[in-house]
Amino acid sequence: MITSYKKARHAAPSDKMSSLKKFTAVAVIGLAATVSVMSAASDGKTAYISDGEQKYTVAADSTDLGEVLSEAGLTLNKGDETVVTESSGDCINIEIKRAFPVKVTVDGGVKEADMIGGTVADALEKAGVDVSPNDFVTPAPDTELTGASDISVVRGVKVYLEKAGSSKMVYVPEGTVKEALKYKGCELCTEGNKGITDSTPVKSGMTLCVDEVLYRTTFKTEKVEPAVIEEACSTLPAGEKEIKQEGKQGKVEMSYKEKYVNGELVEKKEDKTTVVTKPVSKIVLVGTKSAAADAPSEEEEQEKNPVFADFSETPSKETKKVVSSDSDFGKAADEGGESFSYSTLISGVCTAYNEVNGITATGTPPKVGTVAVNPAVIPYGTRLYICSADGSYVYGYAVAEDTGDACMAGDIVVDLYMNSETECDSFGRQELNIYVLD
Repeated sequence: MITSYKKARHAAPSDKMSSLKKFTAVAVIGLAATVSVMSAASDGKTAYISDGEQKYTVAADSTDLGEVLSEAGLTLNKGDETVVTESSGDCINIEIKRAFPVKVTVDGGVKEADMIGGTVADALEKAGVDVSPNDFVTPAPDTELTGASDISVVRGVKVYLEKAGSSKMVYVPEGTVKEALKYKGCELCTEGNKGITDSTPVKSGMTLCVDEVLYRTTFKTEKVEPAVIEEACSTLPAGEKEIKQEGKQGKVEMSYKEKYVNGELVEKKEDKTTVVTKPVSKIVLVGTKSAAADAPSEEEEQEKNPVFADFSETPSKETKKVVSSDSDFGKAADEGGESFSYSTLISGVCTAYNEVNGITATGTPPKVGTVAVNPAVIPYGTRLYICSADGSYVYGYAVAEDTGDACMAGDIVVDLYMNSETECDSFGRQELNIYVLD
């Protein structure tokens, strides 16, 4: 049997435990930190108490609900409710439903209500807040309450929106014109709004000339060609190449933020790039072994053919055959024609970035010549020379001083610092050669 009372009360001493009913505590404060768990007395009932996830069992020798809860070390707070049922002749089940606070911000003030559940609409009613269908309630009125919550009520204001010669009456939230129009997906026209700006407070009956604005996100998937890394190999003949590791294409997904005004695209910006599949670099070995290294020396020939060994005068320098051990790999020239030596050549995609008043990962202020890298691939402090393979674009000498997110993800090889966002946008994404200097 389950009975409920709307008002709080404690049972009189003459009441029977089987008649304990649901009630709302109004003024009992505090909850004991410790709980006594007692065995049921042989001549009494056993009370099983549920307080959220906590369970208690006590001997219900008293007929007063407050005393039974006290035996368990429990008290009720304002707004708490209890439901009492008698499951058998000697067992009582007591469920405590704890109230939680709900704050309603409305009309420049705050109202409160203690709730044990229900919806936002229930809380508004209990807090004594009247709303109309034209008001803006957040969260929505049918949202279920599960704990302490904040509710916002913004009153609706009647205005007229004019677009392309037609007028429409709508309700918008009170506040500034910009805030109000945001709810309708509109912006003020540049013409036709005398004395009205985005910061003007909305007033009932005002007319606003607007443009319909739509924002959307689009996605594009692109393949990422693998970087090509050339490594010097002293065991291969000079100029010969051998693939050490085959490269694999990667894939990136780029998202763009687009803005449409009255159905026309007026702005498109790249939002972010997500690596779907990381590219695998192609590693090519480039031979540096000279032909002289393959031919046996005079001493080796004499050791092999001691009978024909020539112990006469050592040939002069003019009669000796000189074979160069140098190769083209590891030598290049910069834009000014000055030669430089490099240990590794990496060909891959590069992008550009700009940051005002920033500090690099190595603690230096960024400048032209600063590049961001994956330090596991190109260590900090590494000197580089960067240009396109055909020389049509030259970034020049640079130092790896910063960390690039896209570099860490494997999307690009190097991020080049530039002086402005305009330069970065103009550069875009380009395939460049990155020479790692000796």
